[in-house]
Amino acid sequence: MRTEKFDVIVIGAGLGGLTAAGYLAKAGKKVLVMEQHTVPGGYAHEFRRGKYRFEVALHALDGAGPGGWAYETLSDLEVLDQVNFQRMDPFYTVQMGEDEFNVSADPMAYEAELIRHFPDEAKGIRSLIDAMITIFWEVRRFTADGKLNRRPPMMEMPAHYPNMLAAMSESWGDFMSRHIENRQLQGLFSTLWAYYGLPPSKLNAATFIFPWVSYHLFGAYYPEGGSMAMSRALEATIKKYGGDMRYRQMVSGIEIVDGRATAVLTQKGLRAEADLIISNANAPDTMLKFVGREHLPSAYTSQVEDALAKPALGSVAVYLGLNRDLLAEGWAHHELFIADGYDMEAAYEAVLNGRFEEIGIVISHYDQADNCSPDGGSVVTITSLAPWAYADTWGTGGDLDNYRKNPHYLELKQAAGDALIDRAEKAIPGLRDSIKYVEIATPLTNYRYSRNPGGSFYGSDQTVDNMYINRLPEKTPIPNLLLAGAWVNGGGMSAAMLSGHNVARTAQAQLDGKTAVDLFSVEMEQPQNDEPAPAPITPAPVEMIVPDVTLTAVSSQRAITLNNTGLPTVFIFHTQETADASTAINKAVRGHYPLAAQLMVASVVDLHSLPKLFRKFATGAMRKSYKQAEETLPAGAKAEEYVLILPDWDGEVTAVCGLQDVDKKAAVLVLDQNGQAVGRHQGDELAGKTMEMLTAVMG
Repeated sequence: MRTEKFDVIVIGAGLGGLTAAGYLAKAGKKVLVMEQHTVPGGYAHEFRRGKYRFEVALHALDGAGPGGWAYETLSDLEVLDQVNFQRMDPFYTVQMGEDEFNVSADPMAYEAELIRHFPDEAKGIRSLIDAMITIFWEVRRFTADGKLNRRPPMMEMPAHYPNMLAAMSESWGDFMSRHIENRQLQGLFSTLWAYYGLPPSKLNAATFIFPWVSYHLFGAYYPEGGSMAMSRALEATIKKYGGDMRYRQMVSGIEIVDGRATAVLTQKGLRAEADLIISNANAPDTMLKFVGREHLPSAYTSQVEDALAKPALGSVAVYLGLNRDLLAEGWAHHELFIADGYDMEAAYEAVLNGRFEEIGIVISHYDQADNCSPDGGSVVTITSLAPWAYADTWGTGGDLDNYRKNPHYLELKQAAGDALIDRAEKAIPGLRDSIKYVEIATPLTNYRYSRNPGGSFYGSDQTVDNMYINRLPEKTPIPNLLLAGAWVNGGGMSAAMLSGHNVARTAQAQLDGKTAVDLFSVEMEQPQNDEPAPAPITPAPVEMIVPDVTLTAVSSQRAITLNNTGLPTVFIFHTQETADASTAINKAVRGHYPLAAQLMVASVVDLHSLPKLFRKFATGAMRKSYKQAEETLPAGAKAEEYVLILPDWDGEVTAVCGLQDVDKKAAVLVLDQNGQAVGRHQGDELAGKTMEMLTAVMG
């Protein structure tokens, strides 16, 4: 086995990996890119049949114009010097039932067209687009603040980026419905859900909003030469600055020594050492197969397995080389979306059930934006979303060995392709008779070339609760192993490049012994509270019935029922801003009653004002507090009996106990061993008031 040494090894030559490698090579690092395929690109790829060139996946690249978030990367890595990009306007056309709409790339022109069709919704249309643009600017400001190292502490971020964080915490359907009510308008405006794999009720709102604004403000582009031209340009930049590309190198493992990644192994016997490794391969394979569970904490392994269990949808694509010139015939659409009606939720159900005869499709006519076919010909691709599990994994029962020769698979693949051609022929009469070349791809095809579980384009599904800080982070438990790509940043080619750009910053900083702020996601920070203390709050009355509710303690997972602990109990109600009160009360109480068998002390943390997006960070912060408290306990003391941190995620328990504004002044509730309220106080001198109330219980 031969061994070579590099500063950085990048696994996978998709756009995320190529972008990361390009930035690091330009920074003077010795970089090696390993790719299983014979060419770069991943999904940014092409294939040819005769004189016809077929685009594998790209429909339109967002933000490739000046000011767009793809522009910086394309410029920095000299792609714009090598590739011409054509801006598309109209952006796309939609046929829903008998209705047809041309969608202008100009957002004001699109707004005017929507108002013309839906005049009663004019106010809502305008407020919706205004809200989306406001969110986009907050995202850009968030990114700029990261570069300037001017981001506020985590708990202050909602005040600085409220619209961005709110959009990250709700569905596109809920967001949209606050502005527009007409179901047809909602369906039309949501057309691009097909780019992201989930309908409005499930898709994270920000996942729809960010690229929508990017497309309409900074351009929907198609590169001359297709997405493969972008991949080749990035490859050329990597090589220009001394980087190395190795193809046909299927990675088989990552060596871990003393908790650090030391080398990458391939099936061909190559062993390459590196100071740092970036994997643009899918995250589940990287961590569970290449690294191995034995090197990972169980909690992290569970997180990866959770992502693996919910891959996003794949697709069926029918690639057609035609012996007729659609441009000459006046068929001018670059992108035509066709749906039977306006109900996106019903369309999604059709996808899940593999009803290809009624499924929504996209017809992409690539000659409209590029020269893909010989004279007198055309290249057209018909695409629909499709599930991995359709017909027992497309007739294979999950056995992918030689699946391309499986008669049942071939039958199902052909039937799906024929159904899509039949649907497209209604828009392009005589389509079937003009086919010279045809190729049909399924989610299994996607898996064959990308190794993405489920044949997914988007990594794990892009639901409300599975985006942004709730996705797998680029940093792993292996300190010099980083992740890039859709499993980290979500799907899409501009998103892949953003991921590559960000991970390159992190990698370069690590190699240079510095730190780098994550530009595109929220980093966990300990909150700081430098504001003066507010005026005292009048203590609440004692008369109350303690609610019969159960909260689960962080880390120990111990269930605590408020009115049935069986011990005298002190509940401290606070937020992260007023957490110091908990420390003071614990110190005072345990100074007199040191044994857990004597009484219970528990913190109820009111988190109702915390966006759902931050719950993962809050949990991490509370676990850290648990560990810190555990370290202060006497030898032999069981942490689960002494350290009880109870998240009140929606603030309902705090409210039922008659408390409010615990972010300004913490409160305490003292119960006897029967779960009856002895006293309650909110305001100053909490530790002293607590001891006074305990006297009535403990004697």
